[in-house]
Amino acid sequence: MLEELIKRTNTTEFYQNGHFHLTELKGQIGHFKTMEFNFIVEERDDYGKITDVEHWRLITHNTIKFSGIFSEQYLPYIKLKVLTEHPLLWTFNKNELECELNGFPTNASEFIGDLFFAYEKHAGNWLPLNENFYNIKEYYKKAGKMNLGISEPLAEPIRAVCEKHGIEFNVENVIKDFDKGYAYRPNAKLLIFGNEDVSPNDFSLGQPYIIADEFIANRK
Repeated sequence: MLEELIKRTNTTEFYQNGHFHLTELKGQIGHFKTMEFNFIVEERDDYGKITDVEHWRLITHNTIKFSGIFSEQYLPYIKLKVLTEHPLLWTFNKNELECELNGFPTNASEFIGDLFFAYEKHAGNWLPLNENFYNIKEYYKKAGKMNLGISEPLAEPIRAVCEKHGIEFNVENVIKDFDKGYAYRPNAKLLIFGNEDVSPNDFSLGQPYIIADEFIANRK
């Protein structure tokens, strides 16, 4: 029934008159890392009067992460969609690269600014720059080099910025599939509470989301 819920939230009628919010969250830590999200789905008439109320349960197996779910108001991000390709999934379905940067930029502020815009362009603001680049003055500047681990799609954008600033960028090691350990999650999917009329799903404006291996929905 997940398809039914997704289809319903993507209709023009639901966007104009529908609303849903989380009422209860349960979690079970263990082999399956199962989460249960309970939602109230409402529809209103043109005068704001509630005309229909449904209770939905969303169960996620092998749950990895969720964000923004506790918002009292999801609008305008109420259009559900399941994605298998997205920057938030790169950690789990792309190769991990161990890299080394040699040389420190002449203008560190400009260097970080260029990296920020490269991340924004290629990862849609979903991946924070400071996950990879931090302690710039106390470590990187003093050492004249730094090591970082990144998802493979970030390699070329970072390389281009490094070349602009005269920094040597080298990939020292490629970590694939099973060698990634806990981060190897080839079945990971993203359930995004989005609205592509407002923002594409691959660009972050704070849309709620859940990452898990499996999603099951049913009406209570």
